[in-house]
Amino acid sequence: MRQRHGALLAISVDAPQDSQRVVQDLALPFRILSDSGRAVIRAYGLMHENGGPEGETIAVPAQLLVDRDGTIVWRHVARRITDRAHPARTLEALALLKP
Repeated sequence: MRQRHGALLAISVDAPQDSQRVVQDLALPFRILSDSGRAVIRAYGLMHENGGPEGETIAVPAQLLVDRDGTIVWRHVARRITDRAHPARTLEALALLKP
């Protein structure tokens, strides 16, 4: 990823301190940004109204590849909570980006 001048980030509705604890506990090699107000999740159209276990609004799991100018050039939006794109598909999409 760094060879292509990119960075991996996660966005969560959790509070910053909760996200930081997850990064530390799991020794993740990337940062988790907090979107507790859900502004980014709304902007990307990834809201699941009343989708949480208690009926709360949650984010739909998704993987986005965003170009330098902020354009989404690839996306995988989950159909269910455990749905993720295969890493090979993500790497293929990354390879298509201009250096």
